[in-house]
Amino acid sequence: MLVSKTWYYSIDRWPVLWSRIDTNSMPERIRPAMVLRQWGVENGDASSIASKSAEGDFMDVTRSLHDRNISTLARRAGPALRRLSLSFSPHITDAGICSVIHYGCVNIRYLALLANTHISSDTLVALIGYISRTLETLVLSTAKTDDAVVRKALSCAPNLVHLDLSYCRLVTDDAFPRPEYMSDVDRQALPRLRVLVLNGCMRVGDVSVGRIGRAFGTSLQTLDISHTITTTRCLCFLAVAANIKQGQSQAIRGPLSLQTLYMNNIAFEPGPRHTRSEVDVGIHFNVATWSIDQFYQYAPQLTSLTIAGKNYMVTDEFIVQIARNCHQLTFIDVRDSVRVGHPSLFALSEHCAGLEYANFDGCVSCLDTGVLALVRGCLRLKGLNLSELGITNTSLVAIGNSLHYLETLVLDMCQLISTDGIKAVVEGPSGMGCMFTLTELSFMRCRRVDNEVVEWCKQRLKPNAIVRSGFSLADMDAS
Repeated sequence: MLVSKTWYYSIDRWPVLWSRIDTNSMPERIRPAMVLRQWGVENGDASSIASKSAEGDFMDVTRSLHDRNISTLARRAGPALRRLSLSFSPHITDAGICSVIHYGCVNIRYLALLANTHISSDTLVALIGYISRTLETLVLSTAKTDDAVVRKALSCAPNLVHLDLSYCRLVTDDAFPRPEYMSDVDRQALPRLRVLVLNGCMRVGDVSVGRIGRAFGTSLQTLDISHTITTTRCLCFLAVAANIKQGQSQAIRGPLSLQTLYMNNIAFEPGPRHTRSEVDVGIHFNVATWSIDQFYQYAPQLTSLTIAGKNYMVTDEFIVQIARNCHQLTFIDVRDSVRVGHPSLFALSEHCAGLEYANFDGCVSCLDTGVLALVRGCLRLKGLNLSELGITNTSLVAIGNSLHYLETLVLDMCQLISTDGIKAVVEGPSGMGCMFTLTELSFMRCRRVDNEVVEWCKQRLKPNAIVRSGFSLADMDAS
């Protein structure tokens, strides 16, 4: 039966029914099954896949959306569509995206297009321009997302607050605006971004961070520049961006609002021919004291710092300066930073008493001396990862005696600790220790720790606590 659009859109609760199209809401076991199902069909194994599908192991191949499916959904949703999230869309092309424009889906607030190699940059630019008035969250991880797409989003979406460009390898420094060369009208039209994720954008460097700081510094709360070619000097760029006076530039005014900064594996260089040599490190790793001081002065709200990775750029000097200036830190992750040792732990214990979560996994230069200072100075620690450190039972005794709020403790591959050390963590010298707070305790691949201690911990920790020992996971329950 054919009906008019006016009658169709007036159906009761129609806007609620079609306000959300989200493939990410599929159960976790369904999504990988969809990939295997499609792979099997394309490789002539439809019979074996179909038999497994009958047993409930795989979902039907029609769940893998194509252009015709998007066109049908867009036609039925129309202007009621508020959220369009296609977390796995390898078969969707420009035709499917153009149907979203054709059928009037103009009120989209959340747009996510992931795992796609067929949608062109021009189509993305057209779609963003069409929904720019209402767009608030944009998540793109497509092979053809380039500078033009990013510039379009930042120039014509005034309500944009969340921009995720993870693994968009065509995005470069030129994607981000330079406020000092913009007119007052264009500068005021920039969105007030709160979250910006550039993880895996391998052409984004320190220049981008400086432009981001000048354009969005007063509103940006979370910045992820992991796996990029940025260096620790990007903190200097942020500090300089915040320190620009009004007479020099009409850029940001006031302190940075940055709260969370992710810098995992910075100075990332793709390809097997590229290595992080000492020559390159010597240029960048040494951060001057004034730059770190200024960075914290203009980023007073920074509480979380993740700067992990085997890049030889994170040193004791860097962490000490961060600790001396960022007194509000509650979370720090410097795992695999082989040049971080006990001076960093001493500085954190002295200046960051409010630290709650710390990850020193793989920081092989950290020994008992530094860990003792850390646990005695940061008494509010709730999560602590000391994997692969050369610590002994002395550190574990101090943990059981001092950290009465500890919930998670990871001691994997600590070869010098023993069963007595694990018992000291749980019971402590006074018989209390961390037994009332620990919910996760891991000491996998610790050759001096007996597996029998798992049962001993089971009798003392919370009923829902988890203990990892050896190469297996023991879930502790009340029974």
